[in-house]
Amino acid sequence: MEEGLPRLDASSQRALMDLLARLAEGRHPSAQDVTGLLGAVDAALVDRIRELSARLRRLSRREGELSALIASTRDLVEVRDVEPLLRRLVDRAHDLVGTDVTYLSVYDKDTDELFVRASRGTVSPRFPGLRVPAGAGIASRVVRANAPQWTSDYGERDDFDRDPGIDAAIAEEQLRSLVGVPMSANGEILGVLFAADRASRPFAREEIALLSAFADQAAVILHTARLFAAATEAADRAERHAEAMNAAARVHERLTALVLSGHGPHEVALTLAESLSRPVAIADRDLRPVTRTRGASEGWWPGGRLAPGVARALARSRESGHCARVEGPGPEVVVAVSAGSDLLGLLLVGEGDGPLSDVERRTVERCGQILALLTMQSEAVTHAEERVRGELALDLFSGAADTDTLRRRASARGIVLDQPWTVVVVPVPDRHRHALHRALAVHPGWMSAPQGEGVSVLVPGRDPTSAATLVAQRVGAVTDAPALAVGAAVPDLPGLPAVLAEAWECAAFLPSLGVCEGAHEVDDYAPYLAMFGTDGGRALAFVDRVIGPVVEWDARHHSDLTGTITALAGSGGSVTRAARVLYVHPNTVKQRLERVTSLLGEDWRSAESLFRVTVATRLHLLRQNGK
Repeated sequence: MEEGLPRLDASSQRALMDLLARLAEGRHPSAQDVTGLLGAVDAALVDRIRELSARLRRLSRREGELSALIASTRDLVEVRDVEPLLRRLVDRAHDLVGTDVTYLSVYDKDTDELFVRASRGTVSPRFPGLRVPAGAGIASRVVRANAPQWTSDYGERDDFDRDPGIDAAIAEEQLRSLVGVPMSANGEILGVLFAADRASRPFAREEIALLSAFADQAAVILHTARLFAAATEAADRAERHAEAMNAAARVHERLTALVLSGHGPHEVALTLAESLSRPVAIADRDLRPVTRTRGASEGWWPGGRLAPGVARALARSRESGHCARVEGPGPEVVVAVSAGSDLLGLLLVGEGDGPLSDVERRTVERCGQILALLTMQSEAVTHAEERVRGELALDLFSGAADTDTLRRRASARGIVLDQPWTVVVVPVPDRHRHALHRALAVHPGWMSAPQGEGVSVLVPGRDPTSAATLVAQRVGAVTDAPALAVGAAVPDLPGLPAVLAEAWECAAFLPSLGVCEGAHEVDDYAPYLAMFGTDGGRALAFVDRVIGPVVEWDARHHSDLTGTITALAGSGGSVTRAARVLYVHPNTVKQRLERVTSLLGEDWRSAESLFRVTVATRLHLLRQNGK
């Protein structure tokens, strides 16, 4: 101790120690407490002691706040999920600043709007998710200035743009004093943190600084959490993408194996439907369904035709070469099965639990390519088989090759030539010949070839009418128009060319009689072909010349004199037997024959005349039945 300074006695030292202890404990002594401890001292010393006490109290509170801030930061760093982190941020800020209400608004830079995402102390149902429009409220001012903004009385402040929704929420909470600080990281505004009281009061500089410090720390934590969430999501997406790619590779391997093992569209549809958990359907080049899995709706082909929305999607898929979404009812997507500009078919995929992913869409497109390969492979085999069978049919029709050679060639195709056959000829326009030939050639056991004015086909069996009927039905399905088919039984292979020529003559003869459709047998017209050849005009002229008056009479009087003549000829000239055939009284037959005599003359029943009349009558009836 320096010489000359006064030395405190023991009592004074104890009083000073007591005063220092109170200051260390954070108790703020009053002036009376100071004088009571130290005795009569100068007022300046009392003021100095009280000033020191206030400073120590502020430092202690600041230390507590910093400790709480550091503890909060350490606690928040461990939270990785963004939504829970926002709630924890608000909870920590609420405990730190001690205001009535604390809430956090997240900023959307794309729309320049803010949205309340977490709050503490609120009671209004308006607050959760409250939207702050661009430029409105104190929050927008915080964003614009990137600096704290506050008011001691929200209702009195009018220097910012108000929004009715915000004002209503503030009024319901009865908030008056508010302070908002920006949450920014790396120069980017993430949101605004608010502290508010229901009483009007100013905010101390220390309170604003503390809330700003916490907001800065929280912004860094929130930014890190967002980056972590984005990285996690990217990793999850990459993992899902890798899994989807692996699944697509497995599907592609299975589809490739199906192609190599000779399977067809049905197995492809089942494999794709299983991998996508969706209904699948496949259509041919004519857009008719080939195969469908469970759940593939018949409504995709209303009325037997492709739905309009599906047809429009098909056009887009053909243009782009990719999947096209169907607008309206129907499957979810379609993809054209194409080879260049040639449409080979259509693949339809129905709806599932969610939209198709990009990888799944590429899987569908690969499946379309595999279907194109299958179709081209199948058609190549079919075309080769059609060519071989067509060449065999042409050689059979022409009779150019020897019988033994034809038998060997037929046997190589699984065809037995030594069996009953029927030849059927079908006149069709040139535009339908190729399609018709293909449709007839694929029928099991049939052989066809383009010939003459249409297509000739050999059908097993010896029933010309049945064979012609079957062929006419197939032709009608291909051309969508009534067809004319003429059949003739083949006695033996060497006689086939002659029978075929006669069938084509009959096919040329019938249209001149007005018979342009239906199934017919050559034998029914053979006598007339022998008499008139293929000149139907001569046959009709013969009818008009021999029984023209009778035909005219029937037309005017709605009678059937021609039928009576036919019944009389078929009954050997017996009126009684003709009456039985016609189911009328013999006198009725006699009256009709008298009318015929008045029209044709007295000698019409002579042997020569009756033969001519009978032929003409049958020709007329054939013409009538064919119309």
